[in-house]
Amino acid sequence: MSRVQKNENENDQAGELRSRIERQKAKSSLPKRSKVHQNKKKKSKVKKFPMIQLLALFFILLPIGFYTLYTYLQGRPVPVVKSDQVVFSEESIPTTATADDLNEKESAKAKAEKEKEEAEEKAKAQQEAKEKAKAQQEADEKAKAQREAEEKAKVQREAEEKAKAQREAEEKAKAQQIADEKAKKAETEKQKASENVQAAKPDKEGYKVVLHTVQGEETLFRISMNYYKSQEGIALIREWNGLNGNEISKGQVLKIPIKK
Repeated sequence: MSRVQKNENENDQAGELRSRIERQKAKSSLPKRSKVHQNKKKKSKVKKFPMIQLLALFFILLPIGFYTLYTYLQGRPVPVVKSDQVVFSEESIPTTATADDLNEKESAKAKAEKEKEEAEEKAKAQQEAKEKAKAQQEADEKAKAQREAEEKAKVQREAEEKAKAQREAEEKAKAQQIADEKAKKAETEKQKASENVQAAKPDKEGYKVVLHTVQGEETLFRISMNYYKSQEGIALIREWNGLNGNEISKGQVLKIPIKK
C-alpha cells in the first residue's frame, strides 16, 4: 500500500468518527420520548385548571409567604463584627482588608473631614469679610453724610455771618448818615442863628445891662418874654452872655441888655 492510499484511508476513518460523534450529539440533545409524553400530560393537566382556582391558590399562598419571610427575618441572628470586617453604615460587610487599607481609609476620611472643616472655615471667613466690608461701607457713607452736613452747616453759618456783617455795615452807614445829617443840620441852624444875632446886634452903647439870676424852671424863652415881651430877645441874651444854645441852669446870672 502506498503512502497516498494510507492517508486516504486515515481520512475516511476520521470522517466516519466525526459523523458518529455528531449523530450521538444530536441524539443526546433531543429529549426522550417518555419525557415528551410526560410534558404533554402536564400541559394538558395545567390547561384543565380554571382561572378561578389559580387566583384562589395565589391569594392563599401570598400571606403564607409573607408570614414565612417575616418569621425568617425575626429569627435571623445578629452578625458579629470580627477583626476582618469593616462596618459600613448599618450593615456589617465581611472583608479581608489589611491594616494598610484601613489606615488608608481612615486617612481618606480624616482628609475629607479636614477639607470639610477648611471649606467651612473659608465660607465663614468669606462671610465675615463680606459683613466687615458692608459695615465699612456703611461707616464710610455715614462719615460722608456727616461731612456733607458739616460743610452745609459751615456754608450756612458763613452766609449768616456775612449777612449779619452786611446788615451791621448798612446800619452803621445809616447811623453815620443820620449823624452827619444831624450835625449838618445843627451846624446850619447854628450858622443861621449866628447870622440872625449878627443882623439883630445893636450898638452896645445904646443898651443898659440888667443882671438876672435864673430861677428854677426858667428858660430863655420865659426870660425873653418877661423882659422883651417876645422871643426875639433870646438871640440878644445869648450873644451878651456868650451862650451857644438855649440851655441855662438855676442860679446862673445872665446879662439882660435893655435899650435906653
